[in-house]
Amino acid sequence: MSDSKITLAEIEQALHAGELCFHFQPKISFQTGKIVGGEALLRWQHPDGKLVAPGLFLPQAEESGFITDITAVMLTELVQDIAKLREIKPDIQIAFNVSALDLRSPYLVKMLRSFIGNQLINPGNIQIEITETAILDRSSRINTTLLDLVALGIEIVMDDFGTGYASLDVLSQLPFSALKLDQGVVGRMAEDSKNTHIVRSSLLMARDMSIKTIAEGVETEGAYTFLLASGCSEAQGYWMSRPLPIDPFIQIIKDDPSWPSSELGFLYNAWVNHLSYRRKVLDTVYTMTMTSPSEWDKMPRLDLRHNPAYCRLGQWYRDMKRAGLSDAAHKNLEDLHREMHAAGSVLIKTVRATADPEAIIEATNDFLNFSEQVDKEVSRIVALSFAEGLRERNPHALTSVLAPTPVFE
Repeated sequence: MSDSKITLAEIEQALHAGELCFHFQPKISFQTGKIVGGEALLRWQHPDGKLVAPGLFLPQAEESGFITDITAVMLTELVQDIAKLREIKPDIQIAFNVSALDLRSPYLVKMLRSFIGNQLINPGNIQIEITETAILDRSSRINTTLLDLVALGIEIVMDDFGTGYASLDVLSQLPFSALKLDQGVVGRMAEDSKNTHIVRSSLLMARDMSIKTIAEGVETEGAYTFLLASGCSEAQGYWMSRPLPIDPFIQIIKDDPSWPSSELGFLYNAWVNHLSYRRKVLDTVYTMTMTSPSEWDKMPRLDLRHNPAYCRLGQWYRDMKRAGLSDAAHKNLEDLHREMHAAGSVLIKTVRATADPEAIIEATNDFLNFSEQVDKEVSRIVALSFAEGLRERNPHALTSVLAPTPVFE
């Protein structure tokens, strides 16, 4: 078969002959260094032994509309693969790419509802990744499908984030719970600081929006450790493992390899989110004092929540007691953090209640004093965590935890 002459009839025959299959690229949690799931990547195993790249047949399938037939057949295959994986790792999460045509069809939701209802998979076992084509197609049918998927408990991931187009606008309007950083941008971080800035800015924005981040195309130790330190949630790429057929993927799940992990990146993540709360309070105070009260209801929304439980820092010290904090240090941070958020609430109420500059200045100073104390305590914990990490391992010997060499590309 010549790659340049693949016909739709050959693609149809391959589908019905069972020649299409999935290879799975592991996804690694930066928090644990363990495999948490994978991405299901479609492959065509031709009878002559050749593995046909998806770029040689999927575009034609999508242009012809045959992609919905492929999805209908292969989604059933995927659920069967997930059932095998659940026997080893019940909470595994597998990402599956869909097109705009898939989202326009009512069968995607119907099939997934059936699989979940029959307990073949749990909603958390599957993620739906949305392609750029689907993102740019803003039909009401697609919006309805996405909302129906979220109602089933399925996570929606924006794929190829960082490539531009309408991504930012769509991210604010559709129910995404995670974004996947484009592999091109991730791969070019070592070549151009602009790409590093895009990655860092994307992680900061996602933190502010409480959206999980996944980096793909991680092919070097340097890229991995930078993302680890920057508080990215998960990663996939050749440095950890190439995509694997189902049997080698099952084996690597059984082997349970480890990659570098650290709580430090998550503490940094929490700290930045905490600083974002401080910035929102000060931005709100400045805007309100410079705006007529009659115009306050037209101010930009900042999602300002004073409850410390909504702050990532509050969540960190609640969930990460194992991260080396003594009971006294934990209580000290918790008390200071709670008092800072209470002072933030008092400050906003003061601005709403009075135009007296001295009262507002006093409330602002109280808020900033508590903020400074929290920063000092977090800085101390960051320094201790960093020192502990350096003592635990040689920072130049991380490649010793690499997974076994995969069988297939």
